[in-house]
Amino acid sequence: MRMSQEKMAHVASRIVGRLWDDDLIDFKMTERDLQHKISQVLEEDLRIEDEISAEAIERIESYKRDIPYGSDEWRILYDRFFGEIAQRRGYTV
Repeated sequence: MRMSQEKMAHVASRIVGRLWDDDLIDFKMTERDLQHKISQVLEEDLRIEDEISAEAIERIESYKRDIPYGSDEWRILYDRFFGEIAQRRGYTV
């Protein structure tokens, strides 16, 4: 996960505030509960991205020849594998 719980709570609070200020939603739950739900969605999304990233890295590392981490070739393969894995899982990047 690349975001702390505090940052997720802050982002969720900003999202709820913006939705409320722009009158885009009518709360059917408390503002706090909505912020918590948004934080859960963010956390799950980041978890899925981490899983996809780890799988993409495993595929690169499974190559017989060494591909230096961060090299142009490594980044190209990572992006390709990440996209393929995400698409296979039905995850939109």
